Amino acid sequence: MKIPFKTLLITLLLSTFCNAQKLDPEVALFSGITSMQTDYGERKHFGSSYANIGFGVGAAFYLNFSKKSNNWNDRVRYFEEHFRLRLELSYMQTKLVHRGQYTEGNSPDTVLYNAMEGTSTILNYGAQIEYSIFDISKKQFFNPYVSVGFLANSNTPKLESSLGNIQTNTALIPNVYSDGLFLEKNNSTSLILGFGTRLQPKSYYSKSIYLIDFRLQRFNSDIIDGLKPNLSANKYDDWLLFFSVGYIFSFN
Repeated sequence: MKIPFKTLLITLLLSTFCNAQKLDPEVALFSGITSMQTDYGERKHFGSSYANIGFGVGAAFYLNFSKKSNNWNDRVRYFEEHFRLRLELSYMQTKLVHRGQYTEGNSPDTVLYNAMEGTSTILNYGAQIEYSIFDISKKQFFNPYVSVGFLANSNTPKLESSLGNIQTNTALIPNVYSDGLFLEKNNSTSLILGFGTRLQPKSYYSKSIYLIDFRLQRFNSDIIDGLKPNLSANKYDDWLLFFSVGYIFSFN
């Protein structure tokens, strides 16, 4: 059955604001690893793209609509049985270094690239809609889902050099960054695309649910890492991958 996006949106709003007393809330805590793709390193180089690893922690509040599964309207009932709203607050921190051809050899720029080390810290808050493949009102050990949503982000990038203080000596960074440093706190938004699964013990009385989640987070900003080099190849916004595991407590 295909459900139009407008129908889903209207159904969500009506379910939230007109039937709040029937919602089935859940709380989750999660943590995992991040992999950031930024202006550090060389494009299409595996180490540059995926080896800048960090961590993330957070909490989520879920609203399920399955309590009203006896609704006479088939479309509304389908929405209630397969969709949930996730509100999230999370924190991420990633260490960033250069890899690839720019760090090889003995040229003066190579020394500068190898001496650079950045840190990106991100505070995320926002909402996602999850689509569960199986009926969420029924207890199942394995319940996969896909998700989409938007997050607001507060970001504070940092940059250091093992050669000295770059704040007082800009010659310690390669020339491509001479006018491309953005090390102040900034705000942005990001698009979330994810998938994962819930794992629930078979015990009928168990309220514990385990979470495995993987997502791509695409920012509408190119300065999440604090860099915007003057290069023709620099034409993409920053993004990251986040793999996490968590624990969900259901109040139902």
